[in-house]
Amino acid sequence: MEKLFSPGGAYPLLGGAMEVLGGRGFLVKAGDTRIWLDSAAEGNGVSLVSHAHMDHAPGRSSRIIATPETASVLKLFGPHRVERLIRYDESIDFGGIRVSAHPSGHVIGSSQFLMEGDGVSLVYTGDLNTYDSIILRGAKLLESEVLILEATYGSPRYIFPKREEVYAKIIRWIIETIKAGEVPAFKVYALGKAQEIVGLINAYLEVPVLTSFTISRITESLSQYGFKLDHLPINSPEGLEALRQGECVYVSSKRYSPPSRHRIRWAAATGWALRYRLNGFDAAFPLSSHADFPGLMSYAEESGARRIYLVHGFAEELARHLRRRGIRAEALARVP
Repeated sequence: MEKLFSPGGAYPLLGGAMEVLGGRGFLVKAGDTRIWLDSAAEGNGVSLVSHAHMDHAPGRSSRIIATPETASVLKLFGPHRVERLIRYDESIDFGGIRVSAHPSGHVIGSSQFLMEGDGVSLVYTGDLNTYDSIILRGAKLLESEVLILEATYGSPRYIFPKREEVYAKIIRWIIETIKAGEVPAFKVYALGKAQEIVGLINAYLEVPVLTSFTISRITESLSQYGFKLDHLPINSPEGLEALRQGECVYVSSKRYSPPSRHRIRWAAATGWALRYRLNGFDAAFPLSSHADFPGLMSYAEESGARRIYLVHGFAEELARHLRRRGIRAEALARVP
């Protein structure tokens, strides 16, 4: 593994076997082999895609390597060029770089990638959640010499309550809303939080879950990989009848209230609810698909990495905290 490209200058690393260079995205290079990380591939390179959120998806002309779950969701939103599927714990050799995929706990199908070559090991976590949820296990710790770690919530201001406590509050709010003759609704990401909310309701309540068009498509696509979640598309006859009766929950990626004689009360489920008031919502729950500050610190320290690069969110702040622990860490700012 020769070089790791990312914006922000050039930094020799691990005796010169790897360095960080300026560029438009994250790139691992060895000889003529170029592997882009959640970035649009240039030339004959390939793109490793950690998950199917659109801010991590490369251009449609990129040759994509992703898990089957991630590829199935990407294909719902356009003719993405999936070069090859990679399953968890499977290894693929790219011209001297051996790449393996491992669960990141973020959304269904999300991956961390371990890259090994030229005597160097590198882990790119993509978006990471180190805690178990009702539908996914937390990320598996991967040891490496170099770590590229996300830092969305990389500030000590973000220490999330236990997930079980948040779940209990969500269930209580749903029950109280239905008892008041109103319909509880959640505005959440169509991939990730939507399936978690549906899974939570399936597990603890005997009420139908109605899902918006996009969430229905994604959830149905993922069902082929063993994620069987009970839900009714809002525009189906069964969904419309459940909405008419009123004792149901609506999950949508957009805050749009379908016609109903029952008042619809909206809730948000996001880690940002820990510190910010979300205007226009009846309730907000600090439920995140990302690790919080202690989770990120623990992963970084236990990885054994000799050098850590932080991306996204509070990258600068997390880098400072890691350096205080004696770890070589620095933030990378990505050029749009």
